[in-house]
Amino acid sequence: MTPATGRSRVSASNKKLRYRVHILLSSMFLGSTILYAAASLATTGASSTNGNASVPAKGSGSMGDALLKTMLGAEALRSNNPPAPSTATPANSSLPAISNPAAPRRSLQQPGAVRTPSQLAQASTFPDVQGSWAQTFIEALAQRDVIVGFPDGSFRPDEPVTRAQFAAMIRKAFQRPATRQAVDFVDVPANYWGYTAIQEAYRTGFLEGYPNRVFQPNQNIPRVQVLVSLVSGLNLNPTADTASILNSLFQDAGSIPDYARTSIAAAAQNQLVVNYPDVALLNPNQLATRADVAAFIYQALVNAGQAPQIPPTDVAARYVVGYEPVATTPPPLTAEQVAALRQQYRLPAPPIVEQLRRLIGGNSSITTPTAFGADRGQAFIGGGFQERTRNTNRADGVIAAGIGLGDARKTVGVEGVISIYDLFGDDSFEDGGISFKIHRQFANDIAVAVGVENIETFGNPDPGYSTVYGVVSKVFPLGSRTTAGFSPSVTASVGLGGGRFRSVPDIEAGRDSVNPFGSIGVRVAQPISVIAEWSGQDLNVGASIAPFQNIPLIITPALADVTGNAGDGARFILGVGYGITF
Repeated sequence: MTPATGRSRVSASNKKLRYRVHILLSSMFLGSTILYAAASLATTGASSTNGNASVPAKGSGSMGDALLKTMLGAEALRSNNPPAPSTATPANSSLPAISNPAAPRRSLQQPGAVRTPSQLAQASTFPDVQGSWAQTFIEALAQRDVIVGFPDGSFRPDEPVTRAQFAAMIRKAFQRPATRQAVDFVDVPANYWGYTAIQEAYRTGFLEGYPNRVFQPNQNIPRVQVLVSLVSGLNLNPTADTASILNSLFQDAGSIPDYARTSIAAAAQNQLVVNYPDVALLNPNQLATRADVAAFIYQALVNAGQAPQIPPTDVAARYVVGYEPVATTPPPLTAEQVAALRQQYRLPAPPIVEQLRRLIGGNSSITTPTAFGADRGQAFIGGGFQERTRNTNRADGVIAAGIGLGDARKTVGVEGVISIYDLFGDDSFEDGGISFKIHRQFANDIAVAVGVENIETFGNPDPGYSTVYGVVSKVFPLGSRTTAGFSPSVTASVGLGGGRFRSVPDIEAGRDSVNPFGSIGVRVAQPISVIAEWSGQDLNVGASIAPFQNIPLIITPALADVTGNAGDGARFILGVGYGITF
């Protein structure tokens, strides 16, 4: 742990024990803390009436740690958003029932009553769709008589749908004004069961015929034609480049017929497309099943404002292309309601408010590391100054920058720091080191970390050896008292380390050893914390100040070596740090 070169620098010929890096770094050790606070996708033979034959129409020794801490306070880096508990909701229980005022109400059968085939066909629940991905869509449409079952009580969700059956569903689902005159199709006589539905679907723009006034009512309809029909009837258009939309959402975008590409893009943008079992596979030319058609029609009703959106807890939501829950803004709770709810359910403080409180609270240590650190999306910069180094009259300074990776709440966070020491003198900006820390945060504001300071160095830094350490930190709220957004608390850290944490006699003798270190930070006011720490060699005391409420800037003035146990007396050190989130 202590190379010979390191020993020689601190032994007889250099007993000044300057630890410029150690003190400076420590004073800047606010990066990790500040960060946190500033932070925590058949067939195409149909054609239009226009004659197209095939297409339907439409340094604490580690610059990193010390810098982080003095700059911001490591506890400010703690995540304040505990993962929300997951809840499983059955697909058929989360959607409000949809009623059609024009539809006749069904009477419920008493237990043991025998239902006729007609009653079975008109049921709103079906035994063969229970637990199906499309159950919500099917039962919602059955409630408003858009779709019906079979006389045996089944729905048969995987069976295909003919063009006449689809026209009948369209007629029941949408009441749209006519946009053109009716056409007498040669293969749809006036006494055909679906004559009226086909005429209305054509007059309202939902369906087209084939050349020579042919409709082909008994032809099974592919998925692409169902979507084109709905987009045409609802008069929807894409709002971005068609190719970009399709290529970003569907892995099989190349199989979409040319005539349908614009309509499919519009359908996807308006959340009409439902792809089961893979949301990224449209399968446009595959025959539409009864379940497919139910899903498409229901989503079209949602788009038209005639049905509520399925909630995100419904299993069907994962198959809706581009699904985005509708944002709702409930009325704000009064202070009394919030207090009553917290008392009743013991809710934690809101994460954003708590982040600001911890940021304003500042550091909990001066030169020693804590177990809290920077995560992904967090970075920091800072600098430190001391009026003189140990046993000299020479002032010195340090600058550092760090960045976080990972997620300390889910797995681990990794914090890396690069530091430049010796800002004054002939060797200024030539000496430095790289440090890192791996940290993990648990419930109840407890964190653990291990790190190495100066794992790599450049130039001739002092000290020139690395320091390995481990540390545990915890925040203790002082009761439940909160005044004007201020919650008093104590943050304590205890650790063991070698390198710069060794005792002065061990360093002078070049002995490898480990030594305890620790810190206590007490938040006494909204912008101020007072700090005391044992560096492994001597006592340091100071304060952490956040002068601006909404700016992640921390200033930490302190006195080092106040007991005279190491060095040649107390001296002033200062750290300034700024946190960045991205």
